[in-house]
Amino acid sequence: MSMRKHQGFSLVELMVAMSLSLILMAGALSILYSSKITYNQNDRLARLQEAGRAALELMTRDARGVGYPGCARPNAGAFFNKLVSPTSLLWNFEQPVYGFQATSTTAWSPGMDAAVVAPLGGSDVLVLRGARQGQSVFRTTMPVAPTAGITVTGDMASSIPQNEPMMISDCEGSTVFAATSYAGGVIAHTTSGTATQAKNVNNSLEQTFQIAAQVIPVQTTIYYVRDAGTVNGIAYGPALYRSLGGEDAELLVDGVQQMQILYGVDTDANLLVDNYVPADAVTNWNNVVSITMALLIRTAEESGTEIDRQTYTLLDAAAVGPFNDRRQRSIFITTVSLRNVGT
Repeated sequence: MSMRKHQGFSLVELMVAMSLSLILMAGALSILYSSKITYNQNDRLARLQEAGRAALELMTRDARGVGYPGCARPNAGAFFNKLVSPTSLLWNFEQPVYGFQATSTTAWSPGMDAAVVAPLGGSDVLVLRGARQGQSVFRTTMPVAPTAGITVTGDMASSIPQNEPMMISDCEGSTVFAATSYAGGVIAHTTSGTATQAKNVNNSLEQTFQIAAQVIPVQTTIYYVRDAGTVNGIAYGPALYRSLGGEDAELLVDGVQQMQILYGVDTDANLLVDNYVPADAVTNWNNVVSITMALLIRTAEESGTEIDRQTYTLLDAAAVGPFNDRRQRSIFITTVSLRNVGT
């Protein structure tokens, strides 16, 4: 038998095969790495876009519902606010919208209210007042005298916390009051309650309400930017927060670096915006019929090698930046008509 038939690969052939394999593997790894970089980049951009859309959607939804008058249309009847401190930030339901203009990194105009906890300097604060989202509208089953309990349809015991601010309205007027208790289908509105709760100045609704009058929970919603702090050793940085009815603020969307608001003011009572102004230039908040909201949002983590040397201008505010980091940023802007105001 010929020895030639039993020979294997030569050393040169093995080295050539290994070299070709390494080249092919390097190409495959390069493609895999490039694909991973592209995927991560697209994922960060998608999350950035999602954060912007989510933040504006939440704010828009609440803004559209401000000033809901129930059956009574604006200026169609008497309005009474029976809460203690009816002109305070949390309980001024006669004023559907309000705001604070950031004048520096440490100051706002008007001066910041204590109900807004640890706002981040340089960003505006938006206050919206109206019907509480996700709550049912209830109806009275009989006429309601000013000092009588309010008899309504349905079992509301589980949906009305003690001293919940509510509004009762018919086509002749409306009254904001604190529901101090519920029993046997009747809502009481006494003067009980603590200093931190919605509390009635007396037990009178000031007007008689007809059968089938609407009863709905109302609340003050405050949107602002705040430092989310450090959790498990990770610094989250600035984020959009929301406080409902004076409760502890909840983190809604992280990465919101700045918020600016302009208010569309109707100066000639034709229900059209005559000009957009910052909060410190609004002389009558009941003339605000539209809001323009702008957010600067950044990605959660740094990536790539490109340094962000851009400056960003939100509405009337001074430009911010460059931030000189490797995060991506984008500005999101929307305008919302306050459909319940003045219509």
